[in-house]
Amino acid sequence: MSMSLRYAGGSRILHWLVAALVFVLVPVGIWMAGRAEMNIFDDLTNTLYAWHKAIGATVLVLMVIRISFKLRHDSPPYPATLSRRQIVAAKSLHHLLYLLLVLTPLLGWAGVTAFPALITLGGYDLPAMPLVPEDQALATQLFEIHGAFALLLATLIVGHIGAALLHLVIHKDGVFQRMWFDRQ
Repeated sequence: MSMSLRYAGGSRILHWLVAALVFVLVPVGIWMAGRAEMNIFDDLTNTLYAWHKAIGATVLVLMVIRISFKLRHDSPPYPATLSRRQIVAAKSLHHLLYLLLVLTPLLGWAGVTAFPALITLGGYDLPAMPLVPEDQALATQLFEIHGAFALLLATLIVGHIGAALLHLVIHKDGVFQRMWFDRQ
C-alpha cells in the first residue's frame, strides 16, 4: 500500500482554517494591547478583546481536533531530496508551532480567568479555567507570557511561510503541495 504524498483533507482544512484565524488573532491582539497600554478602554477596545478571546478559544478547540486528527492519520513522506537535518528541522518547527498554538490560547484563557474578563461576543462568557484563582497580579503575569508566546508564534509562522515559499518557488520539490489543495 503506497502512502499518500499529501496530508489528509481534514488536516489540510484544519491547517488553513487555523492559519486564517491566527492571521486575524495576531494583529487584533497587538492592536488591542496597544490600546490598553495607552489606557484607551472604549467600545472598540472592548470589541477587539471580545473578538480576540472568541477567536483564540476557537483556535484552541481546532488545535485539539487537529492534534487528535494527526494522531490518527500518517503524515506524508518528505521528498527524498530533503536531508535528514532538513527533515528534523521541519518536524521540530512543526512540533513547536503545535505546542505554541495550544499553550498561547491556554495562557490567554488563564489570564482572562484570573483577571476576570471572560465575556466574548454576543454576551457569551468563556467558562473559567479550572484551578485558576481571581488574582490581578497573576493575570498580569499570564498576559505577559501569553503576549511573549504570541510574538514567538508569529515569528515562527513567518519562518514557516518563508520555508514553504522557498519549497514552492525555488526548490519546487513538492513540500508545499503536501498541504495545498490543488490536484496531484
